[in-house]
Amino acid sequence: KPNDDGTWRFRKIMAHREPKNKKDTWKVLVEWESGERSWEPIKNIFTGDRYILAEYARDHGLLDKWDSPKMKIKKAAKNSKNLLRMINQAKLRSHRTTPVYKNGHKVPRNHQQAMDLDRINNNTNWADAELLEKNQLFQYETFDDRGHRSSNRAPDGYKKINLHFVYDVKHDGRHKARVVAGGHLTETPLESIYSGVVSLRGIRIVTFIAELNDLDVWQTDIGNAYLEAYTNEKVYVIAGPEFGELEGHIFVIRKALYGLKTSSIRWHERFSQVLRSMKFVPSHAEPDIWMRDMGDHYEYIATYVDDLTIASKNPQAIIDALEAKPNNFK
Repeated sequence: KPNDDGTWRFRKIMAHREPKNKKDTWKVLVEWESGERSWEPIKNIFTGDRYILAEYARDHGLLDKWDSPKMKIKKAAKNSKNLLRMINQAKLRSHRTTPVYKNGHKVPRNHQQAMDLDRINNNTNWADAELLEKNQLFQYETFDDRGHRSSNRAPDGYKKINLHFVYDVKHDGRHKARVVAGGHLTETPLESIYSGVVSLRGIRIVTFIAELNDLDVWQTDIGNAYLEAYTNEKVYVIAGPEFGELEGHIFVIRKALYGLKTSSIRWHERFSQVLRSMKFVPSHAEPDIWMRDMGDHYEYIATYVDDLTIASKNPQAIIDALEAKPNNFK
């Protein structure tokens, strides 16, 4: 059935069927995102995404049979370039408006939907998730608050971008909200913007060496890793309604916020400095495997962005060092 706003979400039209009698109508076999298939009248598909229907009619010689003053299938299929563009827009609109469920919970697509779901469900799950994320951002001093835009202005040379929440529900029912910057609005840097990642072969080598040398292998990650690094990008945002009483304030972004194009490499540089301060050096064969000489053996840390595989006789000591000052990783 159609969504509340009249849009349909389906993978593709599989086949078509002619009317059996005068009361019957043309129908198409639709494959939905769920994997299910059903026969639907073409007028229903036309209501949501006429350009996808027009594409199918054009490819199967049905334009004359399906065209009508109301549907205007021929007109939709006339311009091939415009048809392709509108098909892509229809698919994107369907993707943006179709409800998403995860682990039994409906996942919002924006702040307003999150608040609406809280009211419908008579709880504060999404509001609490947003509050937790915002508190962490302010704890890490992610923004430089320049005051309300009505009486203040952004610094010269800084580009305005936007922020939005990305929502998720974990397998245990925890509601998560993450603030992501609109890095697509910024220029692509000339420098490399990617954080190094250890290869699968590298993980196997570390595990094999650990077994040979009687080392313990631990797996951990760095919480809010990107916020541990500063960004070089000159960008700011205008706080939206999700920031409550701070709505309309000018936030200059100081930290390597998720979504910025250079955040990954900034975090990689930051963590590399910390490992070097702890006397680790990168392997020549695999630069994302870090080694430390302990006299009678080596310790190893394999890094995959913010995920760590530690091979050591005392991995807890390494974790304690990462959590202690001045690192303060969590």
